[in-house]
Amino acid sequence: MIFIDKKALGRRIRAIRLQLGLTMEDFIERIDSKPGRGRSGTVNNWETGKNAPNKKRLQKIAELGGVSVEYLINGVKLNVNDFLNLVDKSLNAPLNKKDYQRINASQLGFFSSLNKITAIMQTEAQNKIKKEQAIITNHPLSILDLKTYGDFLALLNLIRRHGSDDQSRSFNVLINMIWQIATGRIKYDKNDLLPNIDKFLSSFPIKEENKKD
Repeated sequence: MIFIDKKALGRRIRAIRLQLGLTMEDFIERIDSKPGRGRSGTVNNWETGKNAPNKKRLQKIAELGGVSVEYLINGVKLNVNDFLNLVDKSLNAPLNKKDYQRINASQLGFFSSLNKITAIMQTEAQNKIKKEQAIITNHPLSILDLKTYGDFLALLNLIRRHGSDDQSRSFNVLINMIWQIATGRIKYDKNDLLPNIDKFLSSFPIKEENKKD
């Protein structure tokens, strides 16, 4: 009996669906060639590892993703050198089906890993927020602390809703740097921190044309 890591299989199926830009209902419709309305639960069960598609469906999913069934089940990936060799090969002649599938599998493997990392980061952030909210509940904020907390949230929303991508990235990096310095994770280096703060603050105020309300 062949063991299948259903959770890993589910991540690869999800990566293919997202790469195709399909909803779960659209995805199952493409697989079964019949209306997918009301059948999103089937795809959700695959992607969460509750069960696995049958052989026929696995073959169709592999075709949609341009990969092999072997990749879906085992997650076979290329190393960097093999990937670059295939890219060089493609510049001189068309790739055969197997080589094309290997390149797609490598790209999907990266996409699947990225989704997993994102999910982990989201869970960690949510847990951190719950922890800090519990501290505030047990140790209520003073009037001054409450005002500071409100100012911080107002600044965060101003930047993420109306600021530029550069301003948003700079804000996130600076807050993370200050947090790591405050907790002793990294040492304070004014030559690293101060230029970033100066660049960030020099980008304000938010331009009027960026404000939507």
